[in-house]
Amino acid sequence: MGATQQNSQLIQAVKTGNMINTRALLHKGVNPNVKDKQGISALMLAATKGYTEIVRVLLDRGADVNYASKRYGMTALMFAAAHHQLDVARLLIQRGADINAKNEDGSTALMAATLQGDTEMVDLFLEAGVDINIEDQDRDTALKLALSKGHLSIVQALLNRGNSEHHKVGLLLLQAIEQQAIQGVQMLLSAGVDVNVCNRDGETPLMLAVDGGNIELVRILLGAGADINRSNNDGGTALMAVAAVGDLAIAELLLEAGAEIQACDQDGETALNLAVVEGHFEMVELLLQWGAKVDVTNRLGDTPLRVATLQGYRSILKVLVQQVTLENLPHLLNTKVFGETVLTVAIQSGNLELIEILLDAGADINYCADQGKTALMKAAIRGDISIVKVLLGRGADVNLKDDSGSTALMWAASRGYEETVKLLIQSGANINDKNHGGYTALMLAEFQGYQPVRKQLKKANAQE
Repeated sequence: MGATQQNSQLIQAVKTGNMINTRALLHKGVNPNVKDKQGISALMLAATKGYTEIVRVLLDRGADVNYASKRYGMTALMFAAAHHQLDVARLLIQRGADINAKNEDGSTALMAATLQGDTEMVDLFLEAGVDINIEDQDRDTALKLALSKGHLSIVQALLNRGNSEHHKVGLLLLQAIEQQAIQGVQMLLSAGVDVNVCNRDGETPLMLAVDGGNIELVRILLGAGADINRSNNDGGTALMAVAAVGDLAIAELLLEAGAEIQACDQDGETALNLAVVEGHFEMVELLLQWGAKVDVTNRLGDTPLRVATLQGYRSILKVLVQQVTLENLPHLLNTKVFGETVLTVAIQSGNLELIEILLDAGADINYCADQGKTALMKAAIRGDISIVKVLLGRGADVNLKDDSGSTALMWAASRGYEETVKLLIQSGANINDKNHGGYTALMLAEFQGYQPVRKQLKKANAQE
């Protein structure tokens, strides 16, 4: 019988667990390191099947305990670990198997056992002194894999080992938070993991728990001593994060635990600013109840009042105005940012309700934005007759001039807004005023070919 045939017979005997034939073939001198067509050795086949005595015989006859398959780089110990063959794994270790050997992906037998959730196998490796900090090509450790698979008994066993690299274990806390693995988080915290560990963006477990909306995790982290006012790389805090998403329950929990309500990030945004931007009315109310300041400006110069106006949030603007002290209100309402006041911003949005709120609060109706334009001029340029009516009814000066010497009437005439022109004339507009170029409203209408406006002005005795 040829050697090749005997090799095949040994492989078949091992696969079927035939001890008699295995012994006989080995006694005849068949190579114990024989492999099948896939490059899997007889020892690996026996280890996979759990044939402990066949494994022993093969080893006694000189089988290479650490041979790695050419495909994937697997060892007999890895096969045993992946197939829950505890007795075989124990025997292989006793015979010198490298418990820290890696396959092509950088994975170890410990990782294989971890993925299978085999606590007994993991305990065996731990007793044998396995290196639990080895990383595979994805930079996963056994502990990280255990956590990702929810194998909490293995997580605990690995943590009890006590020599995991501190920073890497800390990062696992962040992973557990993102997975909302409450028991895993508790295990990691009990093992002494830093509750304030940060990722590369400076995000802490508390921030991630807030982002995930998990109030139970937030409570656990606060109870473990999480720094409630720690900021990330952008200066953002947990309270800012929850204000942006509008979670009232978590916001109240953070505020009761001492969250700094006036803290601002690198852009000068506060929790209140962010709540306003996102339109969370109830969050705005809550923050105001806790003393959030309305007169704080961000790096762009925007206040919550201005942001609410820009976004068109009527209810939020109303409650913000009510919180501003009388001495600060004129300043907030009439300060220009990028050349516009909150009133002229509201005019440009065409939101009559916002305009009414701002006027009721005391916005200076004749205050000039850039280029000297008043709210009435802005409304006239838009041709918004309803807003023009409100402004005139509230006392807007119909004859004020901007930096070019133009009046609201001139702007309306130059745009061809017949009804607006008519209303301005009825409200006392000086129809023959000239701008710095020497042009009247009539001339401007004629230049643009707006005949109905021209007729309206002529009817009011506008001069050529």
